[in-house]
Amino acid sequence: MNKRKRVIIIVVVIAIILVLLLAAAAIYKYLAPSSVQKPVSSIFELGEQEVALLVNGEELEERGIVAEKEFYVPAAIASDYMDQRIYVDTTENMLAYATEDGVIQAKTDATEYTVGKEKKTATAPILIKKDKNYYVSLTFIGERATCYFKSYTEPARLIIMSDKNKTYTFATVAKDTRIRTGPNKKYAYLVEVPEGTKVRVETEIQQENEYMAITTEDGVTGYVPIERITGKKEETWKIDKEPTSFPQIGVEETICLGWHQVFNETSAQSLPANISQASAMNVISPTWYALSDNKGNFTSLGNTGYVTQAHSMGIQVWGLVNDFDDDLKLGKILGQTSTRTKLINGLVGSAIQYDLDGINIDFEKITADSADAYLQFLRELVLKCHANDLIVSVDNYSPASYNAYYDLEEQGRIVDYVILMAYDEHYAGSDESGSVSSINFVKTGVKNVLAKVPKERVITALPFYTRLWKEVENKSGEVSVSSSAYGMSGAESVLRSHGAEAKWDKKTEQYYAEYKADGATYKIWLEEETSLKKKMEVVKNNKVAGVAFWKLGFERAVTWTTIEAALKK
Repeated sequence: MNKRKRVIIIVVVIAIILVLLLAAAAIYKYLAPSSVQKPVSSIFELGEQEVALLVNGEELEERGIVAEKEFYVPAAIASDYMDQRIYVDTTENMLAYATEDGVIQAKTDATEYTVGKEKKTATAPILIKKDKNYYVSLTFIGERATCYFKSYTEPARLIIMSDKNKTYTFATVAKDTRIRTGPNKKYAYLVEVPEGTKVRVETEIQQENEYMAITTEDGVTGYVPIERITGKKEETWKIDKEPTSFPQIGVEETICLGWHQVFNETSAQSLPANISQASAMNVISPTWYALSDNKGNFTSLGNTGYVTQAHSMGIQVWGLVNDFDDDLKLGKILGQTSTRTKLINGLVGSAIQYDLDGINIDFEKITADSADAYLQFLRELVLKCHANDLIVSVDNYSPASYNAYYDLEEQGRIVDYVILMAYDEHYAGSDESGSVSSINFVKTGVKNVLAKVPKERVITALPFYTRLWKEVENKSGEVSVSSSAYGMSGAESVLRSHGAEAKWDKKTEQYYAEYKADGATYKIWLEEETSLKKKMEVVKNNKVAGVAFWKLGFERAVTWTTIEAALKK
């Protein structure tokens, strides 16, 4: 073979080798996983000094900020997810936090703060304001938070897990694995996690190309091969820390409370005329106080002689304060620090003046917007009352989704007694006739309250009154409903005057009657001793702290015999 042929052969061989190498490289490039790494910061899109917030597995639109090397959390996020006792007054630029040792107060952008009357200094401001938004120091939150949280840098992010009831799918990484930005190996990777790493499976993100989405403990979400994930199981996030409960000032015996509705100074001067018949009653709550304006003032019908007389009979007095004035703006009264403090000091001062044993809060017009301020009011009121040996009780509707913002769980941690108003099942404004307090309404109410409040802090309130319902049908067949309230004897007197016979209704466990008069149908579910006895059995069987009754004067002498027998049973 001549030299020229050998050169040609060598060139051909080299060309073939090059082609094979190029083909191999192309095949490798096609089959090989990407080795490009993208920074974790690329998944958060943070502005300068911003902190990503990942709450219960979801990234929020809101951002925290970094100031003076300190992480700060938006006040609303801190309160909603980390510690609900963080309260910020945006009118007076003040943070308030109630503890057993007193109320912590911190002004915006100040390092100096107070605990009760004691002044202290923080290394960084507890509360700051930026662009009209309020932020709370993570250091401050962390000393008290009742959730899991952990902060990370590069990029700045805060992981918060606060939902104790939400179930997540957890799993373990079977071998060292790169977490990728998309569902196949050609996507760039974010981080590499070692074998044995615990991750959360993102079950709502669809699996593709045999890849699944997972999230690491430090908040990095991406894709890994399904085969690399093992030991999947459903669990809730373990959060050990619970909100602290304030000490309770309790009554050693079973409470039997009667509300005494008073209308003027004359009726507020003395106990009800038939008080001697109420042998079982050991607490009386006169309706002495009413919020009167939006500046923290209230009207008072307090009377020293009234309290002296009650104490001589071994009866405690808990003055009631209501919010029934339609012109009141509770968010302003309770939300503004100076106004809230003025109201609390005024109520406690009056209680001391008249030698009361407690204060009964009957605020029935709280809205979702004023709920946080209401709870802060209760916390601070309890601290002030306890410092003066005063009991705090709070009246509440039967729990329902539409009044959940009254937050019985938090009330049950701070006030001495949560009173369930187990009546008004059908009320003055109802669009249908019905019982004021059927047995199932009472049972359900007690059950739902006890799911949120310790039984030693629960009082069940029952009615001495009922409603006579009037139904009028027009020519179109539509029925209009109205009602009037009656006490026990008054209701039975109405039935006698119309010759109506009451029959026992097993469903409500009440006597029911109806009659026709004046072109209308009248219906009534009676509240009397037999029905009351059934309700008292619910109270006793659930071993709550006591019972209350609205209102004194609507019962009769034999009613107290029934109550006393039920309490002793």
